[in-house]
Amino acid sequence: METRKRFPWLKAALAVSVMLNLAALGVLGGIITRAGSDGSVMRAAISALPADERRKLRRETREIWRAARAERPGRPAAPAMIAALRAEEFDADAFAASLQQAQDRLVRMSSEMHLRLVNSVSAMTPEQRHAYADALQEQMRARRWHPRSEAARGN
Repeated sequence: METRKRFPWLKAALAVSVMLNLAALGVLGGIITRAGSDGSVMRAAISALPADERRKLRRETREIWRAARAERPGRPAAPAMIAALRAEEFDADAFAASLQQAQDRLVRMSSEMHLRLVNSVSAMTPEQRHAYADALQEQMRARRWHPRSEAARGN
């Protein structure tokens, strides 16, 4: 008895979906671990804050994530991506739009966190900013962060 494959593109769609999920996990993992041994300037900047400011910033960051989850205007990106992949005729524009929606959401959250950090530092007195600069410099040294030199880039 011969079985007819009804959806020959399903394996390709599944493979693409798995690759996208792995890529997303890789990006998220890189963000969480601050990608690479050089560390992250943003992570160092947050770590250098006084403990009470760090706690406040963490609470605000949780609020930003909650607001972003609650926001989800229109159709969430993930189901739209899956729908685009499963469509009989692949709609690259719909797929790209769903990816862009997810990217825009991440950029909005990142921008809000950035603004909160800037506001926190802006509220410091000159003495507090100098102490913060010392702590930040020490964090960067401890994380071995430094701008790439011309020699390191191979120029």
